Amino acid sequence: MADTRKVLDSVTLRFDGDEKSGTDLHELRAADVAQVLQGLASFVSDFDKAGAFHDEGPADSVMLVRPPQEGSFIIEAIRMAGENWEGVAAVTGIPSVATLINLATKSMRAEVQDFEHLENGNVKIMWQDDTVQEVSRPVWEELNKRKHRRKKQLREIMAPLGDDRVSTLDVSGAPSSEDEETPPSDEFVLTRADFDSVAPTDEVEESEETFEVDGQMQAIDFGDPTRWKVRAAGQTRKATVDDADFLRRVAEGLAISSSDIFQLRIRADKIVKNGRARTTWTVLKVENHRRRAGDGTS
Repeated sequence: MADTRKVLDSVTLRFDGDEKSGTDLHELRAADVAQVLQGLASFVSDFDKAGAFHDEGPADSVMLVRPPQEGSFIIEAIRMAGENWEGVAAVTGIPSVATLINLATKSMRAEVQDFEHLENGNVKIMWQDDTVQEVSRPVWEELNKRKHRRKKQLREIMAPLGDDRVSTLDVSGAPSSEDEETPPSDEFVLTRADFDSVAPTDEVEESEETFEVDGQMQAIDFGDPTRWKVRAAGQTRKATVDDADFLRRVAEGLAISSSDIFQLRIRADKIVKNGRARTTWTVLKVENHRRRAGDGTS
């Protein structure tokens, strides 16, 4: 059965450097190559779903890898459309995978100084380094999404630059088209500085909320005010008691039962780190100590 898929563009990644023996680089760590391919496939999939390769929706792109070539260490990947590509009109001026890698890497190194939506539907980007680029709206929108995910993809594509033997990554590629308006081949060099610019960073969001609630002291630590346990608002949490007057009364012999009810003012500090949330409680004020019915009064 004939293959009806069409080669849309290719990207060539050439890792250059020197072996410890002083000879030219001719091999890479298998784990690094696996990351390159995984990052590249994920990167292309995101931009394809965003419509970066076609103005009528995803081109159903599939990334294939050709055998490594001799000379440094070269990986050539091709982007192919699905079987329904013939039913979709060709688009002029679509970016190559290499162009998108260049854009995404630049967005990690330089901030956008300004941007302008053009009458042709594209977006003109003015970077802080005083350079200007024009991109399609889908590309612009995708560049502004999934920053953490994008950084991970680029880190994987550049993974061999973390090897001391590898000094540069030469990237080249262009859409496969006979249209004269198709952009020329995009060629650029990435270095260890680019690799460092996409190093993983902890994404941390902090927030706090103060509320008043009736609660009970489920566990008391007379020697450490940071190791109390409080039951309130339908949950039980370890808490820090920051009410000096209350702690003084406890030290002087205030009798507390686990069934005793207090009016508490609590500050909840929430930290979201890389998507995972952690909340800690600080009891700012303890008031209105009372016992449950049948237990007497304090």
